[in-house]
Amino acid sequence: MSGQASHIRARESDLKESVMSKRTAGFTLIELLVVIAIIGALAAMASPMIRNARMKGKVTTTSSRIQEVSLAIDSFEGQWGDFPPSSFEDYFETSGNRVDSGIESVVLCLATRKKGGPFVTWKEDWLENLDGDSLASDEAMEKLDWYFVDNQLWECVDDFGSPLIYIQNKDYDDSFQVTHTEDGVQGTATGARSEKTKVYHSLTTYQLWSSGPDQKNENGDGDDIGSWK
Repeated sequence: MSGQASHIRARESDLKESVMSKRTAGFTLIELLVVIAIIGALAAMASPMIRNARMKGKVTTTSSRIQEVSLAIDSFEGQWGDFPPSSFEDYFETSGNRVDSGIESVVLCLATRKKGGPFVTWKEDWLENLDGDSLASDEAMEKLDWYFVDNQLWECVDDFGSPLIYIQNKDYDDSFQVTHTEDGVQGTATGARSEKTKVYHSLTTYQLWSSGPDQKNENGDGDDIGSWK
């Protein structure tokens, strides 16, 4: 009798272990599916947040870059008595392709080794020559003695990959060709005005701005990031 009871208990124990094993396997699969579903939902929720965080980071970096370049421009003016020209081509009567001429002028002016320069040491990841142009004359190179080794017209780009836009105050009424890297076409830029008063921003100095996350110039409006903001 004792042996039979022992046998029954052994079978009951085996049965419990089998049931528990099946339950454990079933719960593990369910839990795995639940975890996958939760991760998927969290990823879907987090993706826009990550994109927004990255975008805000680029805006902050671009704004800081504009301020850094602005300080260097002010230092240049303090030594040379004037701000960089809006167009090297016009100032030196030499040829580039007249696209992004303002920021190209700034890059070369701040790289001068004369009168206390260079006023900024350009970081390589800030510089692009998106339109592949250069000056046809050595006059500017001789006058400014910049530390670049050739006559390439470099642009300082924002953190979205578009050239910054620069216009000296005396040229706010003029129109300049600028690059829109988002759609690969060229647009125009003129001096940016206050939406409220219609007066030019930075009336007596210069304007320096980024076309912002959408990479389309809006003359300081929309998502443009300006030195006066």
